[in-house]
Amino acid sequence: MKVLFLTTNYPSDESPVDGVFVREHARAAAQAGADVRVVHLQRTPGRRGLFELVREDDDPPLVRVRYRRFPRPLSYAAFVAGARAAAGDPDVVHASSHLAALAARTLRKPLVYSEHWSAFLPGNPTRLSRPMARAARSTLERAELVLPPSEAMRAALAAHAPRARLRVVPNVVDDELFRPGSWSDRGERRLLTVGLLGENGAKGIDYLIDAVALLARERNGFRLDVVGDGVLRAQYEEQARRLGVDGLVSFHGLRPKPELAERMRAADLFVLASRFENNPCVVLEAMATGLPVVATRVGGLPELVDESTGLLAEPRDPESIARRIGEALDRLDAFDREEIARRARERYGRAAVGALLLRAYEDAQREVEAPSPDRLVE
Repeated sequence: MKVLFLTTNYPSDESPVDGVFVREHARAAAQAGADVRVVHLQRTPGRRGLFELVREDDDPPLVRVRYRRFPRPLSYAAFVAGARAAAGDPDVVHASSHLAALAARTLRKPLVYSEHWSAFLPGNPTRLSRPMARAARSTLERAELVLPPSEAMRAALAAHAPRARLRVVPNVVDDELFRPGSWSDRGERRLLTVGLLGENGAKGIDYLIDAVALLARERNGFRLDVVGDGVLRAQYEEQARRLGVDGLVSFHGLRPKPELAERMRAADLFVLASRFENNPCVVLEAMATGLPVVATRVGGLPELVDESTGLLAEPRDPESIARRIGEALDRLDAFDREEIARRARERYGRAAVGALLLRAYEDAQREVEAPSPDRLVE
C-alpha cells in the first residue's frame, strides 16, 4: 500500500523539533509494511515562482514543498499546487493538520487525517478564526477517518465536528532509542522536564519552578533539569533566581533525541506541569525508559498516568504539584521501571502503533469503495 504523508509540520534544520510526532507516525507505518513517502508543505520566504520541490535523503523518503509567503489567497494556491506536484499516485493520503487535509482533498484519494493541534482542547487560550473553524469542521467531517491521538482530543473534535469518523491512534515512541537503563539510587534525586518554552506557557514551567521552591522548604537532595528552549526561557531563569532555587534548577536548551534518552535513563522522576496537553511524546518517551511520571490532570495525561506509572497533580497548582513530586520521590522503590517500560512499548511502540495505522488505511480504502452506514465510527 502506497501512503503519502502530507504535513505542514516536520523536522527541519530550521526547526528540528517541529512535527517530530508526524515523522514517528510515518516511520511506524513504514515499519508495518506501508510504502511511505512524506511531503512537507513548508512556507518559506525568498523563493522564486509559486513553489519549489526539494528532495531530501531521509527515512521515510521526504520531499519539501517550499512555497513563498504570498498574500492570501495566492499562498493557498501555491500550497495546493505544490502538494499536487509532489504527491505522485498514492493509495491513501495521511494528512497531519486540517490545512494539509484541505490540500489532500484535491488529490481525490482516501483521506486519513491526524489532528494534533491543541487549539481544539479546553484550556488552550488559542482560538480558531471563524473561517478556519469552518474549514476544520468541513475537513474533519469529510475525511474517511480522523485519528486523534488521545481520548481527550477525540472528545474535543467530536464537539467541533459531530459527524466526523473518529478513532484514537496515539503518538509513537521510538522504543529502540528510549529503553530502560540500569537505574541505581545515587542519593541526589534528579527530576526532569522536557518541552518548548513558548509564549503560551503550555508546559507550565512557571508552576513547576514554584513547586520546586515549595518542595525545597521541606527537603533537600534533589534538583530539576529543564530540557527545551523558547521565548520564555529568560523569564523562567529569572523566576528561579528570584525564588532562590537557581541552584536547584538547570536549563539545558534543546537537546538531540539520543542525549534526551540518556538523560531520561539517568533521571529518577519525569515531571510535566502542563496547562493543557494532548498525547505528549515526551511522556511516552519517559515511560519507555522506565521513568515514573508526575503530571497535571489535563487533556490526555490521565490516559497515560495511573498509580503504577506515576501520580497526577492538579493543574496550575504549585502546592499540588510539589506534594505529588514529594510523594513520588518517597515511593520511588515501589515503581517497577521494567513494567512501566513494557507497558509503554506495548501500547506506544512503533510496532503497536504501526499496526493501528495500517488498519486505518485499509479501512479508509474500504470506506471509499463501499461506504458503510456508520462510516467507521468506533
